[in-house]
Amino acid sequence: MNSKLLAFFLLFYVSTSLSALDVSVYPATFYEEGQGYVEMHYFFSGASIGWQSVDDSLMTASAKVLISFSQEDVVVKYDKYVVHSPKFYSAGDFRDIQRYSLKPGKYTLSIKVEDGSRKGNEVSFTTTVDIAPPKNIAISDIVLLSEHRPSKTDTPYDKYGFYMEAMPFNYLSKDASNFVVYAEVYNADQLTNESYSLRLQFETVLGDGTMKPYQGVSKKRKGVAKDIIFRKVDAKYMPSGDYNVVLEVRDEAGAVVASKSVGFHRDNPRIKKTTTLADLSKGKGDFIEKLSPKELDYYLTALQATLEGRQLSTLQAYFKSHNTEGKKQFLYSHFVKEDPIHPEEPFYAFATLARKVDKMFYSAFGAGFETDRGQIFMRYGLPNDQIRVEDEQFALPYEIWVYEELPVEKVGSGPIKFLFYNRDQSGENFILLHSNARGERRNPRWKRELFRNDTMPGFDFGDDRMRDNEIEDAFNAHPNSMAIRYFQDL
Repeated sequence: MNSKLLAFFLLFYVSTSLSALDVSVYPATFYEEGQGYVEMHYFFSGASIGWQSVDDSLMTASAKVLISFSQEDVVVKYDKYVVHSPKFYSAGDFRDIQRYSLKPGKYTLSIKVEDGSRKGNEVSFTTTVDIAPPKNIAISDIVLLSEHRPSKTDTPYDKYGFYMEAMPFNYLSKDASNFVVYAEVYNADQLTNESYSLRLQFETVLGDGTMKPYQGVSKKRKGVAKDIIFRKVDAKYMPSGDYNVVLEVRDEAGAVVASKSVGFHRDNPRIKKTTTLADLSKGKGDFIEKLSPKELDYYLTALQATLEGRQLSTLQAYFKSHNTEGKKQFLYSHFVKEDPIHPEEPFYAFATLARKVDKMFYSAFGAGFETDRGQIFMRYGLPNDQIRVEDEQFALPYEIWVYEELPVEKVGSGPIKFLFYNRDQSGENFILLHSNARGERRNPRWKRELFRNDTMPGFDFGDDRMRDNEIEDAFNAHPNSMAIRYFQDL
């Protein structure tokens, strides 16, 4: 590993030339029931260590490890042991993992690793460890995994039902196409909402040491006392360079309440540095290519309900010109922005939602997501409250939808309410009549429409000679109306 990379991984890794001992040592701090512990990940390069022959043409290697944790020059924990490699026919790499429980406090961690058969072939390093059991929302150290698979065994490498191996030197070689980000989030149940947003951000480390955003993705997670994070990263198209992985916990308002980062190096000579994941639709866009022209139009039509401005006009132009390739690129670009690593995941989730909404609000006049209720559902999801009224005196059948937690910057302060009515009193053809959501239909004459003159004998609301106070008196004569109760002040 070159000096630039060693500087980038300051204090976390030990490496020398291939003629000397080459070992990766990565300490990561975690917490279990309030008790802190340091997890030590070791990787020994087989080409840099001495080997001894054993029976049947096999050979083995060993390394002596001396580790200590001290406070104010006083050693409080000490360990000395020997790591033995498996038996190999030729020099091979091997690993070790150890865990040390520690009381709260700051420690100096010192490690010395010696070749078991070559005197003087040794390396050492020192760093600091801070054990502070979190009382508020916090994130553990991040471990990048080169191996992660379900396991039913019980070895030091098994944890939470998975076998895990840390990425050596946090170096992703040209032969590797993916890795897994592992971390733990603590006390997320302290958030007022039952869920939180986990942001996974990649940053490119520039030559002057500054960071430039590369790609990122956010996911909703359930707010629990201890949330175990495993996130597979497709790095096939990630250009060579130094990167940071940043994990952030964000509350419902989008504010960052906890964060943690770790660096790694990617060696990928097949991809230019100017290439980004979003540029590489080939392979990553296979889920779009598999769609038939009918399916493509189906999902794009469903997507229209969630779009606005230039995006909506661009998609409508593709429909008008029958530009199939443009439609494919539009659909792919939309979901690669949501998840540049696995764009097929948000697409499949969206496709499931579209089919569900189509079935829920199916109409003889079009797909369910093309109806007013279907479009509102596609935009804002399931409402907190739904009220259906079919037998109210003098009123047409109607529905009231109430949303309590929509983003204020998007639709205005809540609660947000929608009023749909069945104007023709036929089937499920409910039309959006009125709402207090920003950008949605606001109809100051909603009462005139809902309480039609043909359903309320004696009142001609189309008569402009009728005074406003007389109209209000007529409505207020029916105080049990759910619509008036919810929308009187809107």
